[in-house]
Formats: sequence, structure tokens, C-alpha cells
Amino acid sequence: MPTSVLYRTPDALSRDALLALTASAARLSRAAADGSGLPQLLRGKRLALLSDDHDSPAAVAFQRAATELGAHVAHVRNGGPQESGRRGRAALLGQLYDAIECQGLSEAELRQLSREAGVPVFDGIGNPDHPLHAFADVVTQQELAGTPGAAKTAALQERNRHHLLQALLCSVLT
Repeated sequence: MPTSVLYRTPDALSRDALLALTASAARLSRAAADGSGLPQLLRGKRLALLSDDHDSPAAVAFQRAATELGAHVAHVRNGGPQESGRRGRAALLGQLYDAIECQGLSEAELRQLSREAGVPVFDGIGNPDHPLHAFADVVTQQELAGTPGAAKTAALQERNRHHLLQALLCSVLT
């Protein structure tokens, strides 16, 4: 499986890939709403959440999205920027986990981890300032075209962000 630092820029995915992601998120949203529950598409997958603050909203958003789909999320502290041991750590993380979500790492650290871990590396996909969230806002505005209501908009934005995050995880890990 190729490794990559996913979504470094808003233009990281093609139009077709964004449409497929949106369709997948809509399927997940319908499954959650119909009472049957979300499919356990990530059952058996082990994900690492590499962060210094595992209680942050971004960390909680990532963990919730992954665990609702059946994945196990391990909290791993970012060991800091020290050079010694970083390569061994990347290889170990790659052996232990199917993917790694990184929050708060520098671009250089992300690139090195991506090269050496051998598994997909995500760059803060749970963060509110991540391009995935901006895309969710666009999807929400399209859904609400001509329908005013701030409270409804906020709830719909949150749902869209959540299901797009889940769709992204599924597209990479299944």
C-alpha cells in the first residue's frame, strides 16, 4: 500500500475523487440515520493517533469517526523532534498499525514518517482547519440551498464533517 501524507492542500483530490468521497459519506449518513447502524467497514484495523493532546476536539473527532466503523485507535504520544530513534519509531509504528493520524507534527516530520512507516499517514484530518472540513462546509451549503436556519446548518455541517472523515478513512483503508 502506498504511503502518503494525505490532504496537505485543498486540491489534493481530483473532482471525481471528491464526488466519490461525497457519495460514500452520504451512504454512511443514511446508514446512521436509518437505525441499522454504521457498517463495521474498519473492523480489525488498527490506527495510531499520534498527538500530544488526545483530548483535543480534533483527536476526539478522529477517534469517534474511526471507532464507529469498527477500528481500534491507539493513543501514541508524539515523542518530540529528536532525530535519534525517529526512524526506528516510524518503522515500529508501521508494523503495529494500519494507518497513522498525526496531529501537531511539522511538515518535515510528516514526510519522514510517511516515507519510513510504510502505511498511510494522515495529516490532521480531524482538525477543524483541515481542508476536509472546508469541503464538508461546501457540501452542507449545497444541501441547504434555499433553506435558512443557523442551528440546522451547524448540526448538518457537523454531521457532514463526521461522515466525510469516515468516508476518507474507508477509501484509504478498505
